[in-house]
Order: sequence, then C-alpha cells, then structure tokens
Amino acid sequence: MDDTIAWIIIMGFYAPLHFLLPVLVLFVTGNEAEPTRRRLIRNALVDSGLSMAIAFAVVIVLAQQGRLLPAMLILLVSMAAPFVRIWRHRREIAGR
Repeated sequence: MDDTIAWIIIMGFYAPLHFLLPVLVLFVTGNEAEPTRRRLIRNALVDSGLSMAIAFAVVIVLAQQGRLLPAMLILLVSMAAPFVRIWRHRREIAGR
C-alpha cells in the first residue's frame, strides 16, 4: 500500500476521534452555563488542533526513521492533551 494512502486513512480515523471525544465529554458531563460551555468547547477544539498538528509532525519524523511503534503511541497519548484543560476546569469548579 502506498504510504500516502496509509497516512490519509490514519488521519481519516484519527482526526474525528481527536476532535469529537473532548467535545462529547463536555456535552455529556458538563453542567456549566451556556457561555462557559461554548468557551470550553472552543478551547477543546483549539487544544485538539494544536496537539494533533504537533503529534503528526513528530509521528511523521518517527515513521520516516522506521520507528512505527513509538509513532503510534504518540498518536494515542496525544489524544489525552485536550482533556487536560477540561480536567483542570472541572477541578476548579469542584474547588469553589
């Protein structure tokens, strides 16, 4: 299989999960006011975009070196990055 096609398939499955999981968590578990929820969703989308761009840059470099296992682990771990801000916000609300 061509490498370009493989990367398109990876991005096709990875990108929706990377963006939609934090937003889904905010919808399901959130009890904030609407403006706060919109701000959190916007922040989660920005965090998702940044972490995905950084992760793919590192993954492409690792894949070119032939180190696929660390590359895929970085993709998996980078999915947790958007949840850090959500978790910090939830702790901030609980502390009030």
